[in-house]
Amino acid sequence: MPYCTNCGRPLNAGETCNCKDGTGSTAVQNQQTAPQQPQAQIPPMNSGNIQIPQSPPYPPYPPYPQQYAPNGYPQGYPPPYYGQPAPQNKKSYLWVLAIVIPLGLLLLLIMGIVLIPPMLGYTKRSAQSSMNSKASALYKAANTALIELDEEDVKIKGTYIICSDYDDNVAVPFTLDKFYDKAERYFSDMDKYEYLMVVRNGTVVYTAISKSWTNTKETVGTYPSDASYPVFYSEYSPKERIKDKDDLDTMYWDAYDKIFNK
Repeated sequence: MPYCTNCGRPLNAGETCNCKDGTGSTAVQNQQTAPQQPQAQIPPMNSGNIQIPQSPPYPPYPPYPQQYAPNGYPQGYPPPYYGQPAPQNKKSYLWVLAIVIPLGLLLLLIMGIVLIPPMLGYTKRSAQSSMNSKASALYKAANTALIELDEEDVKIKGTYIICSDYDDNVAVPFTLDKFYDKAERYFSDMDKYEYLMVVRNGTVVYTAISKSWTNTKETVGTYPSDASYPVFYSEYSPKERIKDKDDLDTMYWDAYDKIFNK
């Protein structure tokens, strides 16, 4: 833009400045006012309409790679920002597990050695006591049934063996159908077990009961018993205790020999 060399006023294109007229006063001839550009209106700070331009969105970070660079950060992933502490290796406590686990296993082993035998013994004694109780219940039910048969004038005297297996009854002087019916009214579990009973002079003197005739793993209960231990039949005391290998069939033939093969 040209300027007047005399007064320094800016001039438009082709304009000349007459700084002074004949009287010595300043005059502007053929002055044309340049158009003014509109100025942007800046809203006041408290108007609430100011919109602060947002920075362009950052691109999403790539997913974590499976392999890591030698410096400890994922390959292609930027290091942490300034001021953020770098990740540190966690302290290993594997040595604690290496000590605690063997000690725990050793403690469990010691407890098993100490506690398992008494528990097994308790379980066996409990099963033995239960079967002895059933033998006692059978003893009472059979004697009650014999008393009722005697009141009906049925001949019950003599020495004989009554069994759960009808074919193994020996020397019974009466028909057993009524006896079984009467005894089952007082001992309802008779049909669930195998048993034998020795009758002498019309009275049951010995009973033995089990869930099987020949399975030695099944507990055998007797009445009477010797301090909760099952015993063989005998007319005299002390009676012989049965062993783990003895089953109900062994006890039957032992009683048979003592009664009929004297």
